[in-house]
Amino acid sequence: MKKEDISALIVYVLIIALAIVFGVVILQNRTAPSSMATVPYAFFIVGAILVGVVFNSIMYEVAHIIGAKIGRYDILKVNILGFCFYKTEDNKFKFRFQSFDGLTGETKILPKKDAKKEPNPKPYLLFGTVFFVIELAICVTLFVLFNLETNPVLADIGYFLLVVMFIGGMIFIYNVIPFKLDSTTDGYRLTLVSNPKNKVAFNELLRVEHELSLGNKDVEIKTFDTITNFTADLNLNKVYILLEKEDYDNALVLINQILANKNDISGKVYIRALAQKVYIYFMTLPLDEASKLLDEEVPVEYRREISKDDYMVSSRAYILLAGLIDKSKSECILTINNIQKAFKRTQQSRRGIEIKLFNKALDKVIEAHPDWNFDQYHLKELDESDKKK
Repeated sequence: MKKEDISALIVYVLIIALAIVFGVVILQNRTAPSSMATVPYAFFIVGAILVGVVFNSIMYEVAHIIGAKIGRYDILKVNILGFCFYKTEDNKFKFRFQSFDGLTGETKILPKKDAKKEPNPKPYLLFGTVFFVIELAICVTLFVLFNLETNPVLADIGYFLLVVMFIGGMIFIYNVIPFKLDSTTDGYRLTLVSNPKNKVAFNELLRVEHELSLGNKDVEIKTFDTITNFTADLNLNKVYILLEKEDYDNALVLINQILANKNDISGKVYIRALAQKVYIYFMTLPLDEASKLLDEEVPVEYRREISKDDYMVSSRAYILLAGLIDKSKSECILTINNIQKAFKRTQQSRRGIEIKLFNKALDKVIEAHPDWNFDQYHLKELDESDKKK
C-alpha cells in the first residue's frame, strides 16, 4: 500500500471514529424533549445527514468560487457531487454529469489573462475553511439558544443543525489535511503554494492544462529548474508534448532533472517520471542496450512500484518491461485488464497523448510476440467531443 493510500485510510478511520463519538455522546444521550413522537428518530438523523452532505458540498464549492474570484481567476467548471456545470468555448455554462477529483466536488479555475497582478490561489484554497468557521459559529449558537427553550420543535431544529454542522466538519477535516490523499486536498495545495516558486507553477499548470484540454499542441510551456511536486508536474506536461513529437532527447533532459531531485518530490511523482524514462529507452534503443541501462537505473523494487501504479504512464512502461524483458504474457494481460481504470485516472489534457503512447508500447510487444494476439487491445483514439470534455 502506497503512502498516499495509507494516509487516506488513516483520515477515513479518524472521520468514522469521530462520527461514532458524536453519535454516542451527543445524539444518543440527548435529553431535550422531542417533537417527533410518531416519527422514528433514525429518519430525523438520516435526513439531517443528507441535508448536511448536500448543503456542505454546495457551500465548499461556493467558497471556492468566491475565493477564486478574489484571487483573480476565471471559473471553468464547478462539479458538486457529480453535477457538473462547465464553461463552453463561447463562455456559456452547460450541464452534464461527470466524475470529480475531491471528496464532494471540484472547481476548476484559470488565471485571468487581464489580471494586473499575479493571480493568488490562497483565497481559493482558504475560503472553504472560512465558510466552515462561519457555519460552525452559526450552528452552535442556534443549537445553544434553541435548547435553552422548552419548545421541543426548536430543540429538534437545534440538533438538526448540529448534525449538518458535524457533516461540514468531516468534510473540513478531509480538506485541510496538509498532505495528498486519494484526491488533492486544499490543505495539501496550500502547503505547496506557500513556496513562491510553486505559486507561479500552480498558475502556469492551470494555464497549460487548459490549453492542452482544448487540443492546443503548440502551447508554450514554461519549465522550472527548481523541482517540487508542482514544478515536476508542469515539466512533465512539456515531456508529453516532446514525446508526441518523438523528441526523446529533450524529453530525457527534463525527466533526468526531475529524477535528480528525488528528495524534493513525492514517491508517485518520482515513479511516474521513472516510468517515462523506461518508455523512452524501449522506444529509442535496441532491446539489449535498453535492458542493460534498466538493470543499472531501475532496480527490481522500482519496477514493482511501476507495476502497482494504476496510471497510464506506469502501465505503458510496465507492459514493455513485462513483455520485452520478463516475456510474461500473464503480466501483460493483467496490465491490459487494468488499463481502463488507469485511463480514467488520467488528466483530461493528457488522455489523447496517452492513448497514442500506449498503442506504440503495445505495438512493440506485439512485434516481439505476435502469437500473443494482442492486436485487439489497442485503445481507440478520442474523437473531438471526447477531447473537450
